[in-house]
Amino acid sequence: MKHIPKSRAFGRRLRRDQSGAAAIEFGLMASMLVTLLIPTFDLGMGAYTKMRVQDAAEAGAQYAQGNAYSSGAITTAAQSATSLGTHVSVTATNVCYCVNALSQLTPPSGDATPPAPPCTPNSCSDGSTPGTYVTVATSTNYAPLVSFSVPGLSIASTITLTGTAAVRTN
Repeated sequence: MKHIPKSRAFGRRLRRDQSGAAAIEFGLMASMLVTLLIPTFDLGMGAYTKMRVQDAAEAGAQYAQGNAYSSGAITTAAQSATSLGTHVSVTATNVCYCVNALSQLTPPSGDATPPAPPCTPNSCSDGSTPGTYVTVATSTNYAPLVSFSVPGLSIASTITLTGTAAVRTN
């Protein structure tokens, strides 16, 4: 039998030994999975926050439909409808709008912005009287967990998420 030096025998054994290979492979894959998981989680949280902001706007509009116009009461109703609470800024306006042929809200003829009630009779482009609407706009700032940049796409450190709703009150 041929004598093999201990250092060469150890090297052969080491090359054949595969215990621990799975742990090393898992370590390499886990870092890649976490790198993908964090932005995915962040995107999901941003979408969920956007839904809550939109829900707050719709709750404020729903309150306005069943009650007299009160900016403070609409703000309270919108903020109470979401777990974001006072982190949601609410702007409620009482305005006159016409409905065009495409069922879109437009300011009465000749107006750049919709006027406040009372609405001028027969001032829509089709000769009809505008309706009184309450519009509710909500917004909040969302801070992503990780601020990152991809060529051509930059994610800011905070993103303003908005929601809007309008309802006819008369």
